[in-house]
Amino acid sequence: MLFNCALIDDCVECTSSETPTRIKIPIQDILCIIPPHEGHDSGHSLVFFNSDSSSLNEPPNLKRIHLRTVPSKLVPDHLMLDTPTFHNSNKPIRLHFIISTASGTGTAKLLFSHIFQPLLSYLELDFYEVHETQSSQTITDLCHSLFIPQAEAGNEQTIVLLSGDGGLCDVIDAFYSSAKNIRATPNIALFPAGTGNAMASSTGLVAHHRAALMALLCGKPTPVPVFAATFSPGARYVQAGQTQSPTASELPCRKVYGGVVASWGLHAALVADSDTSDYRRFGAERFRMAANELLYPSDGSESHRYRGSVTLFGGNGQGQGNTRQAETLESKEHMYVLATLVSNLEKDFMISPESKPLDGSLRVIRFGPLPPERVMQVLSLAYQNGQHIQDSHVMYREVEGFRIGFDEPEGRWRRVCIDGRVIMIEEGGWFEVQKEKRHLLRILLSAPRE
Repeated sequence: MLFNCALIDDCVECTSSETPTRIKIPIQDILCIIPPHEGHDSGHSLVFFNSDSSSLNEPPNLKRIHLRTVPSKLVPDHLMLDTPTFHNSNKPIRLHFIISTASGTGTAKLLFSHIFQPLLSYLELDFYEVHETQSSQTITDLCHSLFIPQAEAGNEQTIVLLSGDGGLCDVIDAFYSSAKNIRATPNIALFPAGTGNAMASSTGLVAHHRAALMALLCGKPTPVPVFAATFSPGARYVQAGQTQSPTASELPCRKVYGGVVASWGLHAALVADSDTSDYRRFGAERFRMAANELLYPSDGSESHRYRGSVTLFGGNGQGQGNTRQAETLESKEHMYVLATLVSNLEKDFMISPESKPLDGSLRVIRFGPLPPERVMQVLSLAYQNGQHIQDSHVMYREVEGFRIGFDEPEGRWRRVCIDGRVIMIEEGGWFEVQKEKRHLLRILLSAPRE
C-alpha cells in the first residue's frame, strides 16, 4: 500500500488512495526515510516509532509505511542516503547485538524485539548475531572468545549494547586488560537500557530512541577515553549489598579499566548498597533511597565521615614523563570524592558540567563532611545543570589522576566504585586512578548533518 504524504504543523499526515486509511505521525517520531532498494519499486519507506501501541512499561514499536511522495522538507533531516555505519561496499562489518537481560528494569529484550528486529528487516540485513547475557560474566566471556580475537585479526565489527553502563564497562575492562595487538578498532553503539545510563546520557543518546538509532545507522566513530584504577594488594571485588570485609572466596582485584566514574565515599557506598534486587526494582530512584539511609542512618547516628588522604596528580595537563605534580589535600575527612570522564551520571544528574562528549578530560568533584541537609542540597544542584560546582564547599578540578590512602578500620567504608563495580580495599591500603593513553574502542555518536 502506497501513501501520499503531507506536512501539517509538526506532524506528517499520510493517506492512502487505495483504502480509506489515514496515519498521523509526529515529526519527532520519524526515524528515517529509506530510499527504494535496487530491484524494488515499492517507493520510499518511512520508518517511525508507533508510540500509541506501547504501554508505560514497554518501548514503542518501530513501524514502516511506503510513500508515493516524500515532502521535500523531510529530506534534509530524515532521508538516509549514506550506507549504514556497520556496512561497507566491500564486505559487511560483523554486527553483534548484546541483550543485557539484567540491566535496569529488564527492558533490553523488548527493545530488541520492538525496535531492532523491525529495523533490520526494513533494511534487509541478516548478517548479524544476537547474544543474550546469561550471567554477569557473559559480556566479558564474549570479549575474550569472540570480539578481541576478531579485532586482533583485523576484522571490523560493530557491537550494539542494549544495556546500562555495566555492559560498556565490561567491554572496556576486557579489551584493555587482555588485548595485545588491535588491528581493527571495534565500534560500539549504545542503546541505553540500564538505570543510570551515564555514558549514553553524556553523549546525547537518551533524549529520544531516534538518537541512539541514528548513531548506529550513520554515527561518527569516536575514541573512548579510559582510565586505569590500580589497587594495593588484598583488594577484592565484593558482592552486591555486601558491607563487611570480603570473604576469601571473593575475587582479588589489582587493576580495573573504566570509562565513566571512579569514586569513594557517599557515591561508592550508595552504589554498593543499592545494588540489590529489592532496590533495583525502583530504577534510578534506588540511588536516592540508598543515599537517604546513608545520610540519615536508621540507628540515629550521624552520617559517616570518610577518613583518608587524597592526592591529586597533574591537573590541566601538568606533569611530564615520570614526574607528576602532586597535591595532597589538607583535609583528611571526606564525604564525596568522585572522578569522571563524563558529564552526566543520569539523564538529569549533571555531575561534571564542563565535560564534553568523549573529550578525555578527567575531572574530580569533592566535598567534605556536611550536615545531611546540606549534602542533599549540594547534590540536588547537580540536577539543575550542574550548579553544585558553584557551591563553596565543592572542589571541582581537572586532573590527570589521583590516589587515595585509607584510614578506615571498618571495611564498608573502604569500598570504592569503578563504573558500577564495587571493590573493597584492605585496611591501610590505597587505590590510584590514571588516564589511559591507549585507544582500543570507539563509540558511535550522532553526527550533525551538513
